[in-house]
Amino acid sequence: MTLVAEPELRSASPVTFGFANGVRDALPRFRGRCTVVRLATLDNDVLGVPRWYTLQDAWAEEGSALASRWAGNPVVQVGPSDDPELVLATATPVVVVGADNAATRWARQVVDAVRATCRSVLVVDMGAHPEPSYADIATFGHDRRHGAALLALLTAS
Repeated sequence: MTLVAEPELRSASPVTFGFANGVRDALPRFRGRCTVVRLATLDNDVLGVPRWYTLQDAWAEEGSALASRWAGNPVVQVGPSDDPELVLATATPVVVVGADNAATRWARQVVDAVRATCRSVLVVDMGAHPEPSYADIATFGHDRRHGAALLALLTAS
């Protein structure tokens, strides 16, 4: 699988995402109700907050129709001590969000298990070093701007 970098022009300053082959065509499946699996990878030690703080902040932005629409999706938080085989089984599309997904064995196992048990799976890697086999979309960052651009992409009409 190859990640092709393309700019997302939904914000004042463009954010460049990488897309695996065929992912752009599959995006409409994930724009309705879906289940979000957040991989608890690499907390921000400097700030002392989970890595998802900025993304959570983006999708909880008050007054934003986009954020409130996305916030209505169920979220499953998965960590290294969770059994990857028991993480999830759902008929709704699943968006797996992690950072440097291929870097840890447990994250790879969770992604593999979700892909094996769910029909429609989109894996997002918000880390600096995405591995194409564990990233359908690579954001190359997990700050608020990248989070907002990701939400815009996943909730576009």
